[in-house]
Amino acid sequence: MSDQPLHLHERDTAPFPSAGVDGFLSHFVLAVQFYENPGDKGGRSGALVHLSLPSAVQTVARSAPFHYQPTLHDHGVELALPARAQLPARVRRSDFQVSPPGFFEGGRESVWLQIVNLDARAETALGPIRIILGETFRQEYEDVFEPSFGAAESIHGKGFPARLFFSPNAVIETPLGALKTRPKALVGASIDAFPPVGSYPSLQHTVALDRVDDLREANAAGRPLDTLKPIAAIRALAHPIDAVLLGGDPYEAVAATIGA
Repeated sequence: MSDQPLHLHERDTAPFPSAGVDGFLSHFVLAVQFYENPGDKGGRSGALVHLSLPSAVQTVARSAPFHYQPTLHDHGVELALPARAQLPARVRRSDFQVSPPGFFEGGRESVWLQIVNLDARAETALGPIRIILGETFRQEYEDVFEPSFGAAESIHGKGFPARLFFSPNAVIETPLGALKTRPKALVGASIDAFPPVGSYPSLQHTVALDRVDDLREANAAGRPLDTLKPIAAIRALAHPIDAVLLGGDPYEAVAATIGA
């Protein structure tokens, strides 16, 4: 894999790269509505709380480019996962929990993706906030873990530019305890590189947040998870991609930074 992201310049299109792992800096900007008072700040029940987290290191695994075939039963592809990763190495169409309009229709070259690791932290007016996905999520909350898959599909049929979406499954540690996101999509209108530095995939629908403890109790009791009452909801979210990590093994660099 090249150290440099592949950007378009004078050409209208460029080929998708082969399978690989990308490391980069990214950050979160979000607005959360808590349905009860988050901690000791008071007066915040029902209010929107704006949070802007500093950049954190992240890794994403990519498949080789392929043409998705809707008629093929549960089409699946292999991802270029690092040897030490313990995430699903194969993703199938049925593994995608959400499907934004215009995706998975066939006829376009595609790359499927998985967030391998991310651990974003910030001190906020609410207290410490931490957002984890991928390996760190799996290691610390294995009983409620879900992988975070995404897809890029060529706009012109082959290669870049492409449309991108992710369905990030995360745990957000807050003064109210650990909260888990329900699956929704972050969608980027157009990208011209992996990683898509300068893009900012944005939320299309409200994301409900459940207490991890409530999920565990529901699982133990055999209750459907859709009967849970969310404690909060993400009303707005963008995930700007800030800068590519150059040189070395991005997975090991991110794992060492996080302490995984």
